[in-house]
Amino acid sequence: MGGVAGHAGLFSNANDLAILMQMDLQNGSYGGQQFFKSPVVAEFSETGSQNSRRGLGWDKADPEGHGSTSNLAPTSTFGHTGFTGTCAWLDPENNIIYIFLSNRVQPDDTNTKLQNYNIRTRIHDVVYQSLEPKL
Repeated sequence: MGGVAGHAGLFSNANDLAILMQMDLQNGSYGGQQFFKSPVVAEFSETGSQNSRRGLGWDKADPEGHGSTSNLAPTSTFGHTGFTGTCAWLDPENNIIYIFLSNRVQPDDTNTKLQNYNIRTRIHDVVYQSLEPKL
């Protein structure tokens, strides 16, 4: 596709991604304006097949813990990971938006440290661990 495709990742800044995810959290509404109807959020965030955890518009948390989210995230969590290591996840049950921006391809695209060290999901774990009641 000449390097241009709809699945190519998240190319934005944290603020704009937070607005997009907040709009999904609020069923298509943001800043008092309705940008798309609530059924669109539900349809794009539902798993579309028994053979894949992916939905029509988003990736989903893997119920068996093999996905790109924290194993502590509920299966209703949805989001996206990108080639450059970015991710944005929305947990509608706990009203959590998690955005991680990176440049995994620095110094080149053979850099696999984010994956090898499980950085994104470990940070996502810390978010959920911070919610646990202190004993």
